Amino acid sequence: MTSILPQLPDATQKNIADFVEFPRLFLSGPASSGKTSAALLRLNNILSTQERLSNETTLVLVPQRSLAEPFHRFLGESGISEGEGVSIQTMSSLVRRMISLFWPIIASHQVFEHPYEGPRFLTLETSQYYMSKIVNPMIDQGRFNNITLPLNRLYSQIIDNLNKSALVGFPHTDIGQRLSSAFIGDSTRQNVFNDVQEAVNQFRTYCLQNNLVDYSLQVELFCNILWPNQTFQKYITNQYIHLIYDNSEEDPPYVHKIISQWLPNLKSALIIHDDQAGYRSFLGADPLSSLSLEKLCQQSYVTTENYVSSKQIQQLRNCFQDMKDCQPSQELIDETIGFPAKRLRFFPELLEELTKEIEAIRSSPGGYEKKIAILAPYVSDSLRFSLSHSLEAIGIPVSIQKPSSSLMQDPVIKTLVILSKFAHPGWKIRVSYLDTAVALTNAIDGLDLNRSHLLLGDFDQHNPYLTVLPEPKTSNRIPTELIERYSELYDWLLATDPAEPFDSFLSRFFGEVLSQPGFRFEGDLRSGTSTAILMESYQKFSVSLDQSTQTDQNLASQAFIQAIDSGMISALYLSGWEVQPSENVLIAPVMSYLMRNEPVDYQFWLNIGSKGWYERLEQPLTHPIVLSANWQAGKQWTADDELAYNQANLQRTLSGLLLRCREKVFAFTSDYNEAGIEERGQLLTVFQNLFRKAIRSKNER
Repeated sequence: MTSILPQLPDATQKNIADFVEFPRLFLSGPASSGKTSAALLRLNNILSTQERLSNETTLVLVPQRSLAEPFHRFLGESGISEGEGVSIQTMSSLVRRMISLFWPIIASHQVFEHPYEGPRFLTLETSQYYMSKIVNPMIDQGRFNNITLPLNRLYSQIIDNLNKSALVGFPHTDIGQRLSSAFIGDSTRQNVFNDVQEAVNQFRTYCLQNNLVDYSLQVELFCNILWPNQTFQKYITNQYIHLIYDNSEEDPPYVHKIISQWLPNLKSALIIHDDQAGYRSFLGADPLSSLSLEKLCQQSYVTTENYVSSKQIQQLRNCFQDMKDCQPSQELIDETIGFPAKRLRFFPELLEELTKEIEAIRSSPGGYEKKIAILAPYVSDSLRFSLSHSLEAIGIPVSIQKPSSSLMQDPVIKTLVILSKFAHPGWKIRVSYLDTAVALTNAIDGLDLNRSHLLLGDFDQHNPYLTVLPEPKTSNRIPTELIERYSELYDWLLATDPAEPFDSFLSRFFGEVLSQPGFRFEGDLRSGTSTAILMESYQKFSVSLDQSTQTDQNLASQAFIQAIDSGMISALYLSGWEVQPSENVLIAPVMSYLMRNEPVDYQFWLNIGSKGWYERLEQPLTHPIVLSANWQAGKQWTADDELAYNQANLQRTLSGLLLRCREKVFAFTSDYNEAGIEERGQLLTVFQNLFRKAIRSKNER
C-alpha cells in the first residue's frame, strides 16, 4: 500500500504544511485538489515538533466520522495511536464528551428536573423511541390526520426540526411559525405545523424531566452554558493547541461560530473548505457560514489542481457547469461518457446491460483493479437485491451503502431479530410464517424457501403467525444435513436464557451458530458487520432507558425489539462507511457517495431521467432551507425558489461526482423506471443538449 502522504508535494501544499510561517490559514478549492493531503503534511510537521513539546495536542475536526479516514490511516502508517498528540473528533462527539465531563457545571444551572443525576444521551434511534411516546398519543387523538407518512419518517422529521433550531440558533418554540409562514398551499395543512410545534414542546419537556439529552439539547447546553464558562474555556484552551478542520462547509453555523471564537487562542489552525459542496445541507450544513471563517485567518490559499480526474473528465465537468457556452467535441463525449449498447425500454433490461458492462470492465487487462461505483438518487431494496445478486453471480463482490434506512431493511439484521424472538418467548411477539421461513433460508446454508416451509410444517392461513419455533419436521424431500442444521439452531434458541443481555446473546448466536460451517454467515464479513451494528444499536439504546428497565435485561431487550419492529431509522455506523476493498463494486445513493469523498475509476449513473438527482425529498413536516440561517423568517417558499434550488443542487451534484471520477461516466436510463413510470428529468435533458452540441460541432467541421 502506498503512503497516504503525497510523495511529491507541490509548492502550495508545502506552504500549507508550514504551520509556523502560516499559523492561521484558510484553504479552499474543489474536491480532489490536494487539500486533505496538504493537511496531512501539516499534521506530520506538527507531530514531528511535538516530539519535543509533548504537552501539545492537535485537534483534527471533521463534520462526519467517515471523513476522518485519511487521518486515521495516516496515524496507522506512522505508528501513532490516537491520543498521542492528536485527537480526531466531530464537533458532535466533542460536545457530547465535554457535556459528560463538565456535567456539574450544567447541573448548577438547574435546567433539568433531576440535575444531580447523570445525563442519558440519545442517538437518532433512541430519540425516535422517545418521540414515539409523544407522537403516538397525539395520533390517537386525531392529530397529524392530513399527513400520510410512515411513523418512523414522521418521528425523524419532527426530530430534524428540533435539531435545526439548535444548529441555526433560533428558539425551538419558533419552529411551527417558521414553517407555517413559508408554506404556500392548502390552508388545512397549516394545522399540522401546530401539531409539530406541540410535539416538539412536549418532547423537550419530557427530556428535561428525565435527564434525556438528545442532539439538539447537546448543542444548546454546549453553546449556552459550557462554552461561555471560564473554567471550561481554560480547560479547552489547554487541551488543544493546534486545529485542523477539514470539510468545514459540511458543518452547521453553530460550529463555525465556536471555531471563530476559538481561533485567537490556538497556536495554529488550518480550515479547509470545499467549493461547490455542502452536501449535508439537509442536515444543517452551511457553506456560506463556513466562508465567514476566512476573514478571521491571517492567510488564505485557493487550490485549483485536480489530482484525480483525467483532463477529459475535467473538460466534461466544465461543460456541465456552463452548458450555454460549452461546445463539446464528439471525441470528448466518446472518451468520457458510456451508454448502453441499445435502447432500454424496461428497468430489468437496464440492470442486465449494466451487469454486462461491469463484467467487460473487470475482464479487460487491469480491469480487476479498477474501482467502480453504481450511483442512483435512491437505492431501493429491489435495486439493491437485483444488482448484488446479478454481480455476485458472475463473481464480482459488492459493497452496499444505504444510510437513513430502517435497521430491519438489512436482511442479516432482520434474520437476527426474527430468530431472537423465538429465543425469548416471554416477549410474546408473534412472527409471520413467511418471515420465519425467509429467516431460516437466510440462516441455514443450502436451505431454500420451499424446504424451509416443509421444515416448519403445516401452514394455517387463518392464523399465519408463530409464537414458538416448531420442532423440525422430517421429510424425504429435505436432505438430512438440513434437518440437522435446523435442529441445531432450534436446540440452541430453546436453551437461551431470556435474562441474558441482548448484545451478549447476539454475540454468542453469531459466534456459536450462525458463523459455523453449515450456516450462511460463515466467512461473510458483511454479516459480521451487520451483527456488530445491531449490537452497537442495542448498547446505545439500553443506556438511554430508565434504571429499572436497564436492570431488567429481558424488558430492555423487548423494548429494543419493539422499537426495531416499528421501523426505527438507523443512525450512522462507521462500520458501514469504512473504505471497501478495491475489487468491490460500490452501490450507493448519490449524496451518500459524495460524503464518502472516495474517488473511483468508473461511475455508473442510473435513472438519469429521475428528478431525484436534484429535487428535495418530500418532507411535509420540515424544510431544510426554510429552517436554515440563510432564509429570511416569514418569507414564503415559492415555485421560483424551488426551481433555483433544484438547478443549483444539480450543478453541485454533477461537479462533485466528476471531481471524484478518474476515467469515465456511464449514463444509464430506461424508458420506464422500476415503478413502470416514464421519467424525463433535468439531467436527461442536460445529456441530450450535450449530445446535440457535440453532433452540431462535428457537422460544422
